Amino acid sequence: MWRCIACARSCRPWAPRCRSPMPGDAAMRFSKLHWPRSLGTRLLATYVAGILVCMVVIVVVSAATMLLRGDTLNEGISTHARLIGRQLAFDASGRPSGLDESELPMWLYSGMGKETSVRVLDATGDVVLPAGKNASALLQEGKGFEPRDHTFDAVADRLAVRAATHGLDHEGQRWYVQVAVSQRLIELMDRSVGLPALGQGLLLACLASVLVFAVVMYFTLGRMLRPLRVASESAARITPRTLDARLSVQGLPSEMLPLIEAFNRALDRLESGYIAQQDFLAAAAHELKTPLSLIRGQIELSGGEDAAFNRDALIRDVDQMARHVGQLLHLAEATELCNYEVRLVGAAALVDEVGDYIGRLAARREVYLDLRVAPNAVSWQADRGALFTLLKNLLENAIQHSPPHGVVRLMADARQISVRDEGPGIPARDLPMIFDRFWRGAGRRDEGTGLGLAICQEIALAHGWRLSAHAASPGTEFVIAFAPGR
Repeated sequence: MWRCIACARSCRPWAPRCRSPMPGDAAMRFSKLHWPRSLGTRLLATYVAGILVCMVVIVVVSAATMLLRGDTLNEGISTHARLIGRQLAFDASGRPSGLDESELPMWLYSGMGKETSVRVLDATGDVVLPAGKNASALLQEGKGFEPRDHTFDAVADRLAVRAATHGLDHEGQRWYVQVAVSQRLIELMDRSVGLPALGQGLLLACLASVLVFAVVMYFTLGRMLRPLRVASESAARITPRTLDARLSVQGLPSEMLPLIEAFNRALDRLESGYIAQQDFLAAAAHELKTPLSLIRGQIELSGGEDAAFNRDALIRDVDQMARHVGQLLHLAEATELCNYEVRLVGAAALVDEVGDYIGRLAARREVYLDLRVAPNAVSWQADRGALFTLLKNLLENAIQHSPPHGVVRLMADARQISVRDEGPGIPARDLPMIFDRFWRGAGRRDEGTGLGLAICQEIALAHGWRLSAHAASPGTEFVIAFAPGR
């Protein structure tokens, strides 16, 4: 079936055009009617359709049985009348003289008293058989004798009967056979034979309907679940080398879409993490290769004669490599959410602790620290160790970029923490890259590891905060904006 977009009417796909009164081409736009994608809707629709089929079958069988009951009864009585007419015997004068009982169950008419009876009439409606019993023709109420083949209700010997009249010709004369069966015998047969047969028929109809319903459900479920089986097979084929593969949602029931979409998003995150891990390992190998090469070169140049020639340089390179390793470990810990234990952290106490720790570096650089906590910043929801590392790295970065006798300011309140230095600032083109791993400014290629701000960004993301940097006048300002409710 197809549905006209303009009038929302359904039609056959081979119809030349929609019969809608919509003007112009508006009546020609069609969209195919789709089977609902909802698994629940499909099952419900199939169940309702199956029940309706069962009801229709039962109603049709019952109606047919009731409608055919009268026709079957009439046909049975008429058939007996025709059979008796064929077995009618005639005398030499051409008048009916009896019946050939060899082909007839005469006990049905002679052994049941008034319940069944047979009459043979002439063309005028007078009874010729049985002769001499004062029998009269069976007549429909309010009517006379009707010389034609038909069935009707009548009264015989004050007993309601169902009768049939059948005409036959013999040697140019017209004769009529009438057969009658009492209504009470018919009702008795209905109760003892007809109704049980009807019940059996209805039972068979119900069983057939249930069978049809089960078959339809089987094929419907098979059709609906086929896309899910395909998705399962596709998921089983995904390996670390095919993380770019995604499960198709085409044809899936709507109840399954959130699951498949969530699985695809998980694959996206897994692929991103895998790529980040590969990039991280490559960058780490590159960063560690440089100090190792310097150490090897200095050892080779010093030789065996003057082993202490470059001792200080070797220690400095080893310290640099140890710092790289330490920062790599901090970054690995910062990216794992399971390492965080979020609880209430006293704001003033933590800032004082960070200030005491970083104060020695500030003293060596001749930089002053101005650490302020607003009265409303009583506590923060955070991992204490991670927040300590975050503030330490920001202050350390600000001290390293500040000139002698400069001031590094930390301002904290209930909504945010800001760290500002008085250094030369960061060029606008470099601001988008300062949180990248192993990135260092042009003037600091030989200092630091390029991981400090990346660690800060990971810690902020793990807490649901937003860490940003923008140019100040002078220097650069980093702002940690807390999420609502933090």
